This record gives sequence, structure tokens and C-alpha cells, in this order.
Amino acid sequence: MTKTKLTNARLAKGISQEELADLIGMTQSNYSRRENGHKKISEVEWVKIAKVLGVEKEVIYEPDEEINLKNTTVKMLQFNIPNFVLEHIELLKKENKILKEKLKQFKNQNLNS
Repeated sequence: MTKTKLTNARLAKGISQEELADLIGMTQSNYSRRENGHKKISEVEWVKIAKVLGVEKEVIYEPDEEINLKNTTVKMLQFNIPNFVLEHIELLKKENKILKEKLKQFKNQNLNS
């Protein structure tokens, strides 16, 4: 949800997104994501923006939309599995294979007895 109050206040002051972003210490693209509602604006950022625009925070503040989980694509976290864990998994696979072979042999021995 676009932050209409924020956008209107910024434009009324004749400040571009890039200028405002520089004044609050972020890139224009990061600021744009916030103003367009793609990223939440933190409390600290609201205060900084209000100060730069020379208004009270309440004048420009608009809450973020509630996230509808049914319609939201959840981004999966990416992480690297440590090598020692991967090595342990491989060891367990080998041990599992050996145990399956022993079980098979044991079953065959019991069937032949």
C-alpha cells in the first residue's frame, strides 16, 4: 500500500525520493520500497522522515497493511549446511546401507534355517 500522506508531504516540500533518501541515510531504491509499501517503515525511519519534512510523524504516518498469508508468497530462507553436518549425513547413509545389507543377510539365514 502506497504511503499517500508521506508521498504528498514529500512532494509538497519539493523533495525527490533520492534527496529524502540521502537525508535519512538510505538509497533511493530502499526508500522507494518503503514509500510504495513494499517494505515496512520502522519507527526510527518515520521519525527521521518527519524531521526532514518538517512535520509531526502523525501527519505522514500510515500503518502497514496486514499481511494476508493466503495470498502472500513466503520467501524461503537460504542457508548453507556446514560441511561437518553433510559429512555426518554421508556417514549415516553408509552405515544405513551396511545395516540394511546385514538385515537382509539375517533374514535370508532365518529363512534357510
